[in-house]
Amino acid sequence: MRPNNNVLLENVNDYLQHVGVLPNQIDKVQHSLKKEMKKTDKKDMDYAESRQKSHAEILQIIERNIVIVNYNPIIFYTLNFLLMAYLFDKKLIPFSAVTGLYILYFVFILFISSVIYMVIKKNSYLYPNQSLMTINILLFSIGVILCILKIFNVNLGIFVVPLILFQILFGIGIILVLISPFIKKPEVAAMGLAVMQKTIASVTSNELFISILTVSSWFIIIVIILYFVMIYSTRKYV
Repeated sequence: MRPNNNVLLENVNDYLQHVGVLPNQIDKVQHSLKKEMKKTDKKDMDYAESRQKSHAEILQIIERNIVIVNYNPIIFYTLNFLLMAYLFDKKLIPFSAVTGLYILYFVFILFISSVIYMVIKKNSYLYPNQSLMTINILLFSIGVILCILKIFNVNLGIFVVPLILFQILFGIGIILVLISPFIKKPEVAAMGLAVMQKTIASVTSNELFISILTVSSWFIIIVIILYFVMIYSTRKYV
């Protein structure tokens, strides 16, 4: 590895330790840097030279991105969980219908927020993510507006959709719950349970079963939310 790249790695490690970043996150930053440095080594260039930035500028970008990366899942899951739970009217499922508000959320907010979530994860710590996080905050604001509209019974119309769409959503909910232990993401399980309890009426009309699933799902969701909040609130650096 080139000498200047080694110096940059040492500077990053020392600085992040100084500001209190958790060791596992420092390791992720170092791993990302080493991966990028291998590419610049092949071009016979220092990493900082290839980025046309000083070591201080790279450190500043990394520090900002650590905050953004940490808040990215909080904003994504909070936004989509609240809008999924509040805007979806399961009383309309027997009529194979949804409100215009929910279609707006599903087509617009869910899609864009998912893309932003994945892009920030891919960009990770090394490239600026501020503009993406700004869009995320804008989407959150739009979501709040949609919730306010529902409070005033403004649903933007009722639209009939095939029942199989609800059943597909129910299946997606099951998949999210099943994969969550393997990817170690309890928040994914919470999303899956929220989807399942909202769309359960599309696969059964048994009121007792629907009630049991709904109550048990919400109990587990609340436990997961409390765990999610505890994990992020006890971090040394967010």
